[in-house]
Amino acid sequence: MDKNKLKDGVSVKEIEAFTKKHRFEVFFCLAFVFACFFTFVMWGPGWSVVAAAVGAIVGILMPGKVAHFSKMMFQFIFKHEELTQMVLGIVSLILAIFLPPLIFLLLGLHGGKDMHLHAFEIYNRNKPH
Repeated sequence: MDKNKLKDGVSVKEIEAFTKKHRFEVFFCLAFVFACFFTFVMWGPGWSVVAAAVGAIVGILMPGKVAHFSKMMFQFIFKHEELTQMVLGIVSLILAIFLPPLIFLLLGLHGGKDMHLHAFEIYNRNKPH
């Protein structure tokens, strides 16, 4: 890396370009960081662990329903114009601040669904014929 670049830092234009290119990654990382921090500040980690566990159990037992709900949620968001998507993203970040267990519930749902789907995929690939 260029030594001058390390001294100067990152410009606002570079940050804007990065966030435009990687907006989903930036949004989800911010939501997870906010939820992690504010679960310790406001709720206590116990509720978030319980929410993640309940979400994982539901995701394992009903992976199809979780996938369908997730697709419907993202289709609803992406059929709106970009300004509305930004407003919905800001509302989600506010929810991550004030209701962190909800974010952990969603993480558990997706984690349980993906564990179930990957386990069946690998099982079906390796089962004796």
